[in-house]
Amino acid sequence: MKVYISIDLEGLPGISSLSQVAPGLPLYEDARNIMTWVVNVVSKELKDNGVNEITVADSHAFMNNIKYLDVEEDIKLIQGYPRPFSMVIGLEEGYDAVMFIGYHAAAGTLGGFLDHTYSSRTIYRLYVNDVQASEYLLNALYAGELGIPVALVAGDERLEEQVNKYTPEAVFVPLKKGYARIAAEYMTKKIIEKELRNGIKEAVKKMKEGSLKPLTFNKYEIKIELREAVYADMVQIVPGVKRLDAYTVEYVAKSAKEALAFTELVAWIGSAGAYMIRSMSG
Repeated sequence: MKVYISIDLEGLPGISSLSQVAPGLPLYEDARNIMTWVVNVVSKELKDNGVNEITVADSHAFMNNIKYLDVEEDIKLIQGYPRPFSMVIGLEEGYDAVMFIGYHAAAGTLGGFLDHTYSSRTIYRLYVNDVQASEYLLNALYAGELGIPVALVAGDERLEEQVNKYTPEAVFVPLKKGYARIAAEYMTKKIIEKELRNGIKEAVKKMKEGSLKPLTFNKYEIKIELREAVYADMVQIVPGVKRLDAYTVEYVAKSAKEALAFTELVAWIGSAGAYMIRSMSG
């Protein structure tokens, strides 16, 4: 069996502060240790349950968070940013299932810990077919188009409702509960490890049974509300984009792959716009 793991940071236990989420911040090293520990727990349990090929995509921010020298299991590790298809690059090479670890709620979710969708700096809210979309949903659709089902999602409890609705066969493991944008509750390391291992056992069992189903939609209408009108000014020149108001753009994608590519492009354009504004402000 061959499994792809995309691991983010905000949905992991022990992450409760902005001081943990980026290089140079005082508690960032703690976050790196937590993410590396989770990778080791997950990959060992997968190996113990008969999964012989594991790819882990480091998928937070600049995507160099996992401590390479401390990874214990025999896995492939993807790191570095920017990269095409961001959190799920290489998934097209073919896998039996995908797992999303450390995932968080969609931008605009009440109580979601550091809720955002692909770019907290530039994207205020993102919708697919009028559904408020999370990174889980966008990535699950891309995987589904490739025929790859979601086996497990682990992260903020605020994401569970969407997972149960769109991939009900997938195992959901709550790693924390967001109380506010920068406040969360989580269990201790020993309990989290037990819950993760049990969830993986169940997910692998479903893989072996063939009970998992890829997620697909019959259309992909993307609407993005941006945080600054200038970002929409820049995005509107992309072919196929319709400007709805000062902050909102719309795009009808032909596929989940195109929907994800457009989202990533908007995030990059917005980041360039944010840098430009800062530069002009002195």
